[in-house]
Amino acid sequence: MAKVKVTLEVGNDGVAVITIFNPPVNALDIPTVASLKEKFEEAVRRNDVKAIVLTGNAGRFSAGFDINVFGKVHESGDVLVMPDVSFDLVLNTLENSKKPVVAAVEGLALGGGLELALGCHARIAAPRAQLSLPELSLGVIPGFGGTQRLPRLVGLQKAIEMMLSLKPILSEEGKKLGLIDAIVSPQELLKVSRSWALEIADRRKPWLRSLHRTDKLASLSEAREILKVARQQARKNAPNMPHHQACLNVIEDGIVHGGYSGLLMEAKVSKELLLADTARGLVHVFFAQRATSKVPNVTDVGLKPRQIKKVAVIGGGLMGSGIATALLLSNISVVLKEVNFEYLQKGIEKIEGNVKGLVTRRGLTQDKAQKALALLKDSLDYSDFKDVDMVIEAVIESVPLKQKIFSELENVCPPHCVLATNTSTIDLNVVGEKTNSHDRIVGAHFFRLQDLGGYGVALAAGKELSRAFPDRTFKSPLVEILIKNGRNGKNNGK
Repeated sequence: MAKVKVTLEVGNDGVAVITIFNPPVNALDIPTVASLKEKFEEAVRRNDVKAIVLTGNAGRFSAGFDINVFGKVHESGDVLVMPDVSFDLVLNTLENSKKPVVAAVEGLALGGGLELALGCHARIAAPRAQLSLPELSLGVIPGFGGTQRLPRLVGLQKAIEMMLSLKPILSEEGKKLGLIDAIVSPQELLKVSRSWALEIADRRKPWLRSLHRTDKLASLSEAREILKVARQQARKNAPNMPHHQACLNVIEDGIVHGGYSGLLMEAKVSKELLLADTARGLVHVFFAQRATSKVPNVTDVGLKPRQIKKVAVIGGGLMGSGIATALLLSNISVVLKEVNFEYLQKGIEKIEGNVKGLVTRRGLTQDKAQKALALLKDSLDYSDFKDVDMVIEAVIESVPLKQKIFSELENVCPPHCVLATNTSTIDLNVVGEKTNSHDRIVGAHFFRLQDLGGYGVALAAGKELSRAFPDRTFKSPLVEILIKNGRNGKNNGK
């Protein structure tokens, strides 16, 4: 049997409580949307129902529309996979319902979840509930009426800020803005919401449809000035994100031509943006980021990371000194190893310069700087490697040299020590070819900074990559042209 996505319970008071039940965050997938419509239609039909309360199970209202549906649209290229939530559910079923609907919001109401609540006739929330419309982070705009209803409830300026900044607000701020009608404890949330819904039904509280409101909207001239400034900021902050401008266009249409016209434009633009490259890319990034937190045989078997207390860094050049600095500032003891005293001294000076520079430029306190540098120890041999938790090799891109180093590390480091290479180009299997420690050799690369390191490094790395991965590299003549022109980045100031 299919899992129940939405439940309906009618109390003796005549209030139907409709609960979204889609763990863990009550996402609005296609079956949930269909079930919501079905339950609302049932509640409106029933003679024993006077009013309706919409809420979410397990302390969460809804985290919004199921983004997996976006993925299906991108796979098929068919935007008709998307259900008509804006008109069919939020407008026709909720906002235009013959019986009042109150949203009981706890935990979070994000994206489509908040847009559902905006379509209700009142919103009661628990303390510190998170409210936001973060759709622009996925390359799309709010598509369930958010571009039209939010400005009518909180004012144009704040609505634009919420949509473009992507930052959630808490229910307490929502109450001050007029987005939330009352804040009550989680224990009282349903009781107060039921009572509020009945008072609307009995006309003791106003029956307000957000889309019809204009009291929070500025005059047309003021609105256009606010939108003008917002467009300028969007061009500056998100120059390659056309959906930011599209969102502002949709908002403006609703202000100039009315909320219903704005909804029509929102639906049209939402579909166009969903099929655009920007949305495809950002949705891909969304899923990729979450995939990294689910690693087979790691996250699914309860493995926990070992604490890193002491790290050895081999090589005190540009990369090695930078890596050592980052570790020291993270309160990790560092052993810096070099091949001779001259190189070792230069590496220490680089690290000291890095830390002192942070004191000057970024407000690192002198006390913290001294504590960080006190964690640094220098070495010309492997005598201090016997108790390190990790080694990071940051020497030149030479296969024989790296293989020699890793063969030596295998014999001097403890069995639990992670052996990391900072290689830009060399296959890790090649680096560890002459060891028996393949299971603890990793790449720890910190370099996408050609100008800092000099283009000669980039050219050498490019040749190595071409040899190692000929089918995955594209050779550009640009770097060679820069070098022939005497331009080698920060090294020579060109």
